Amino acid sequence: MAGGRSTPRRLDFSSVIPSAILQSIAIDVVFPYMLYQLFLARMAAPMALLLVALFPLVYIGWQYNQRHGLDLIGLLALYVLGWIMLGVLLPGTSPLLSILIHYVLPIGILGIGTLLTRALDKPLLFYVDRYCHAHTRDHMADYTDYWQESASYRHMIFRMNTVWGLGQLLFSLCVLLLSFLIPVALAASIILVLTCLFYIGLTMWSVQQESDQNAAWDAMNREQEPPATDS
Repeated sequence: MAGGRSTPRRLDFSSVIPSAILQSIAIDVVFPYMLYQLFLARMAAPMALLLVALFPLVYIGWQYNQRHGLDLIGLLALYVLGWIMLGVLLPGTSPLLSILIHYVLPIGILGIGTLLTRALDKPLLFYVDRYCHAHTRDHMADYTDYWQESASYRHMIFRMNTVWGLGQLLFSLCVLLLSFLIPVALAASIILVLTCLFYIGLTMWSVQQESDQNAAWDAMNREQEPPATDS
């Protein structure tokens, strides 16, 4: 504590994708996807999905035991696997229903859920931000302190939460509209590419928002430092 203010250790955005996040992506997403392709050639799709779901499920438990925090990438992987399982259990679905199950409903529900967390003490994007940058219990505590101290950080998180929530909701509606306008043979491929570009764009915008916040916080701290005196 210095001059009535604590100095948070959270503000380090120099690494856009920390090693812990890359590890979670590998265990929760990459390995299950590769094994799913392998299992699919040897067993029914529902059983293959259940087997690959063990990777994120076990890793979520391990992460909680180690950090007392949830593995958000693992939870997202299970969320996606659940929708894929629903599509597999509904054979013979029309192309429109398939797009609804794999894109419109998952993205739209995620957007609505993100918006609803604004009513909580801390919205979803606070926990996402903390998950991406805090990897120890002390560092996670710093995030809570910073949330309480910095009004500009709270405004940034609420702004990001709104953009992610509304963005996903509107994008899901756009996907639904495109499914009626794009030829059936091309719809799945085009929507997949657009979905990837949409989330890449949102992520890049979020990183820029955090970088601007980091620069503003550093500038404020420099202004509050006492001037150097000659000895």
